[in-house]
Amino acid sequence: MCLAGGARSIGRMLDAGRLLVRPLERIASMLRRFSSLPGGLALALAALLPATGASAFAVGTQDEAVIEPPVAHPDETPCTVALATGAVFGANPVSFDFAPPAACPGPWATVVLTLDISLDAGIQFDRSGQLFLGGVPLWFGTTAEPTPSVSPSWHVERDVTDYTALFKGSQTGSLEIANFTSAVDTSVITASAALLFYPATPAAPAPKTADIVLPLPAGGGIATLNTGTDTLAATLNLPTNILAATLDLYLQSQANDEFWYTCVPTALANELESCGNGALREGEVSVDGVAAGVTPIYPWIFTGGIDPFLWTPIPGVQTLSFTPARADLSPFAGVLSDANPHTVAVSVFGADQHFSATGALRLFLDPKAAKVSGRIIANTLAATPVPNIVQNVTNQNGTISATIDTSDERSFTIAGTVTGSTGEIVNTLTQTSKFRNNQQFQVSATNFVQNIQQTTDIFVNKTSVGPAGVTTENTEFHYPLSVDISEATTSTGGFTQTTSIDQKFSQNTLAFGPVVGSFPFLPSTLSNEISTTDTLLFDQNGNLTGNQDQSETATFQTENPCFHRVLKAVANILTEARTGCQN
Repeated sequence: MCLAGGARSIGRMLDAGRLLVRPLERIASMLRRFSSLPGGLALALAALLPATGASAFAVGTQDEAVIEPPVAHPDETPCTVALATGAVFGANPVSFDFAPPAACPGPWATVVLTLDISLDAGIQFDRSGQLFLGGVPLWFGTTAEPTPSVSPSWHVERDVTDYTALFKGSQTGSLEIANFTSAVDTSVITASAALLFYPATPAAPAPKTADIVLPLPAGGGIATLNTGTDTLAATLNLPTNILAATLDLYLQSQANDEFWYTCVPTALANELESCGNGALREGEVSVDGVAAGVTPIYPWIFTGGIDPFLWTPIPGVQTLSFTPARADLSPFAGVLSDANPHTVAVSVFGADQHFSATGALRLFLDPKAAKVSGRIIANTLAATPVPNIVQNVTNQNGTISATIDTSDERSFTIAGTVTGSTGEIVNTLTQTSKFRNNQQFQVSATNFVQNIQQTTDIFVNKTSVGPAGVTTENTEFHYPLSVDISEATTSTGGFTQTTSIDQKFSQNTLAFGPVVGSFPFLPSTLSNEISTTDTLLFDQNGNLTGNQDQSETATFQTENPCFHRVLKAVANILTEARTGCQN
């Protein structure tokens, strides 16, 4: 999406008898503007897929099948605060007023955001959506695409207990799913949203959460980052007793950047018929212009991405509800508490029109001191990466063969002191980020092959040393992505596009503390993966005539708590749905 919308696929054009490749171009004229395309995607979907209503895991149908499970809920009965009920979406957000639930005044063990979203059967782009409260993003995601015979609906949940400070007073908010209808794009989006407040009990006590939650940018909303020098920023007058701080970030790729992982150096973009500006994108966090953190950018693929049949009925990893990246700014706690205005900013390395950016700054305060002091004692983070790019391009008898290998490794330590009511605390962040994107191309007048193997590995160690002892948290994130695209002409003058994608998100966390020598808490692990493949069939006029050999397998697994789910689909029909604890 999602602002301008459009299905995303490899576009082809017949020009003087030569098949011209337009990799990952928005080809609304081919796959989405069906009124001018006999045999277009809408007709193909209507013919190939059954007309069904939406229900969770309805094996044998094409109902939306979301692999991510609902979040854990305490046993207590929650108080429910409706934010929007049956809201219908156009170009403008739906505003609402929020007040804390009188029957559940707090403290709360858990606060859960729920959304129920549906689309009418018809034609519509995948759309971006956000829910803000007090300017802070509580949800950022995209929508599924309907067909003339299928009306998708799905349920989203997010544990927002971390933002408890927002819910203690009255706030205004908004839910926006920017949708535009026309004679062609007929499907209407409807959504309801609510917050569930679970009272704290001895069995489920209230966790320690931030004392203040602030939006980024100031006032809330979305910042558009078109280049690497554009910033999502806020200059803030902060409390003078900050002990720790974190920044949650959503950096969503759109427009030219939507398929950033397929891009190559600009000088090779035309020759390889791909996007430019290279294949590395990452979030750069700064405090008052000083490098303060690095966040990875997850390669989300929307339900119209590359080939819409790839994501029917199972959407990609986090497609409908993004997981934000979290940067730890605790080493800067003492600096941020000096009573001067401070600017927190985020940019995207390699941005090339554009990224949608929003975030939330969480502040933990000293309850017994109005003023703390501190300073940065170490910072080895360079402001920007210097990726290593190795390229080999040959042209033999009109066939271009190329290998583009982009890699980057950044290791840094940032440490700072903060002295408050209990004495001096030293907060240290050590992080190693490893990125590699290897692309193989074969390009000729009649064929196009682009195979991508990308890995993103992040290792984060956070340590806090103070009078109470040592607290340590080790977290690993792994984002492997494999994309294989092959296009070839057929004997009848048409062409096929075969795409296979394996997309994964995994996270492993181990925490120690809060005293020296204590045993670790139980490790927490999460793995979310989808493998999908499909072949699109086009006639000699570029009309989509159908698809074949489609299949999807998705898994979601966690330990502590134990959960395992498997979903499978063949020919765009859900064939298997298993949920339990063991494999």
